[in-house]
Amino acid sequence: GFQSGNVLEPSMGVGHFIGSVPEQLIHSKFYGVELDSISGRIGKLLYPESNIQIKGLEETTFSNNFFDVAVGNVPFGEFKVNDREYNKQNLLIHDYFFAKSLDKVRNGGVIAFITSSGTLDKQDESVRRYLNARAEFLGAIRLPNNTFKGMAGTEVTSDIIFLKKRDSIMEREDDWIHLAEDEKG
Repeated sequence: GFQSGNVLEPSMGVGHFIGSVPEQLIHSKFYGVELDSISGRIGKLLYPESNIQIKGLEETTFSNNFFDVAVGNVPFGEFKVNDREYNKQNLLIHDYFFAKSLDKVRNGGVIAFITSSGTLDKQDESVRRYLNARAEFLGAIRLPNNTFKGMAGTEVTSDIIFLKKRDSIMEREDDWIHLAEDEKG
């Protein structure tokens, strides 16, 4: 498993993931990005040893293939991020965070993101095809829709999605690209 390295949290808020890191990972170097000025400044105060940038992910200058791991609870919604590198992909914000972060992690690097169910449930397969060409789908966990009710006061169906970056882009026809129904719908 992962012992130490460069860890990216691309939408960190005040840094809950950094603050919850297991003891065995304390020798890692943490990098955070937060668009909200107040949350970002709180994160900088809480974790002064971390490299935290208060700006949108699209404005960061992190090198591609730099991070070993990317983790976090990415924003989601029915809007897009204006990033010239990714505009042609027509990605909604949560899918954009997957695409951009995949470019930022090294080959073999892992992404573990909490996101809305939209990435896995949307009828249009193009985002899953795009991600699958660049990363191996390690698995996903569907969270109960009341998971964040206590902390954020919301009821939303969320997934934790795990991806491992491929050494090169390869078009594949893996099962997770396609939607299907089982006996439960």
